[in-house]
Amino acid sequence: MHSPDWTSLPPDLLAKISEEFPIPHRARIRATCKDWHSAMVPVISPSPWLFVPDDDGEQHNSTFFSLPDKCSFTYPPLPELCGMTCVGSHAGWFVITDWKRKVSLLNPLTGNHVSLPSHVARWNVDRVDLQEFNPKSIGKIVFSSNPTVHNYVAVAICRFTDWELTYTKSGDDKWNLLETALTENDRSYKDIVHHDGKFYCATHEGAVVAFDLSGVSPSVTMVAQSSALASIIPVRTYHIYLAWTSTGELFLVLKLAIHLVLPDDLQKSKDVIVLRLQYSEDQPSWDVVKDLGNMSLLVGNNNSISISTKDLRGMRGNCIYLTEFYSTASSEWMLIVRKARVFDLKKGRWQWLHSSTINLPHTRITPVFFQQPFWFTPSLL
Repeated sequence: MHSPDWTSLPPDLLAKISEEFPIPHRARIRATCKDWHSAMVPVISPSPWLFVPDDDGEQHNSTFFSLPDKCSFTYPPLPELCGMTCVGSHAGWFVITDWKRKVSLLNPLTGNHVSLPSHVARWNVDRVDLQEFNPKSIGKIVFSSNPTVHNYVAVAICRFTDWELTYTKSGDDKWNLLETALTENDRSYKDIVHHDGKFYCATHEGAVVAFDLSGVSPSVTMVAQSSALASIIPVRTYHIYLAWTSTGELFLVLKLAIHLVLPDDLQKSKDVIVLRLQYSEDQPSWDVVKDLGNMSLLVGNNNSISISTKDLRGMRGNCIYLTEFYSTASSEWMLIVRKARVFDLKKGRWQWLHSSTINLPHTRITPVFFQQPFWFTPSLL
């Protein structure tokens, strides 16, 4: 008895069947084969989405929340995510890594997968304690759009002596240190963003450099000196996030570091400050932005997103959407906090989108799905 040929089902019947499945399953069914892909209409809730990992580190369920239509749906456990930690998101892809230092890219909607080199290679073994190096030592990984096995570039912020930069490209078998004399006195990096073929990196003290990795060797240019930011705010009092817009404007989003004990003259500092880079013949400078109009910026551990909210009913303009994650530990307990919230620049107030706090006995092994929420733009590529 021959097994049925499911690829020969009539296209209209396939389309009708797919309508009976929830959104998460439709994308995976559509990716089964070419015939099913062409027969089924891609139904994706409007982006951007908020990705929220399951509070139960054992289940690996993933919840997505569509900001424009305020619709949420939960993915069942994805085999590719089991035992992995997400350390970035860009153009519909996750960056995932495990405790054995394997790094890869994953599209959770299609299941497409791109393996990257092992993160610790011979070139830096003298600088890294292999026993201590694990996914928590990776601050963020950003990569080029629409990656494939034969075409990708990725840059990571990793903790060695400081938070330093490494990069890898398709065809490489290792990660390489990404260094420049332009930031010799400030090698601790806070954020990366990929835009128009280049990787823009911000240091702890506010310098911004751009790396072009398209050639045989990296090339780098200074975008803004740290002195440009120091003239506006005291150094190291804010968390720094980079954001590019589709119109070619570079922004800095500054979030007050709440764990700092600030001097009296800074106690009334604004919780969030947005700066726009102004180019000049002498030296670029940052201007304070009080009104983003219909635009909003989404920042966190993802490649930052700028979006016009004009036709998106569920989103507000002139806002900063921020995801946060932190953990603290005592001799008995580990506290894990995940946050996603919106800051209205005009009102100067926060609105919560998601908040979860998990208390774990310190004797318990930390869940492998140990990560923060982040913004996600779905893609079926």
